[in-house]
Amino acid sequence: MPQPGQPDTRAQPQQPAAPAGAPATPAAGVQAQSRAQARAQAARESAVPTGLTRPPVAGELAYESTITAPTEWVPYVYTTAEIQTHAARRGLSVAAAVFGLAGVGVGIFMIWGVPLSLAAVVLALVARFVERRAGGIWIIGLVSGIVGILMGVLWFIVNTELLPAFYG
Repeated sequence: MPQPGQPDTRAQPQQPAAPAGAPATPAAGVQAQSRAQARAQAARESAVPTGLTRPPVAGELAYESTITAPTEWVPYVYTTAEIQTHAARRGLSVAAAVFGLAGVGVGIFMIWGVPLSLAAVVLALVARFVERRAGGIWIIGLVSGIVGILMGVLWFIVNTELLPAFYG
């Protein structure tokens, strides 16, 4: 059943075709033409429900000319060229990688690499959800941040447990 205001687009029952050798009768052609005219008239009458629409203003499409939906309801779809012209955002991912590698570098020599590594882990997790097209740069920041934190824990254990026992 068509929606109110929409033309009926269901298939009409077909009349059986005449046999291949039988001559076509002129009455069948007139009858088919009158059916087509009746369908066209019904489509014109049901195309615009009365009282539900306003006449189009300058610059708008008439309701009858829209096939699927009025154009203001159709979402904009970006083309591939438009998507490629937008620069890929990678700032958070690069910052996570830099902080993570710096945390590992500092963590080799002292415990103060832990704050840098914590910042790398936080930035990497934020970048994972914010920067969809940044690739795997955030993974470098996450892994190096976790390694820096583990190195800081190792330094803490060495400084609090092993060194006092060695020198004590």
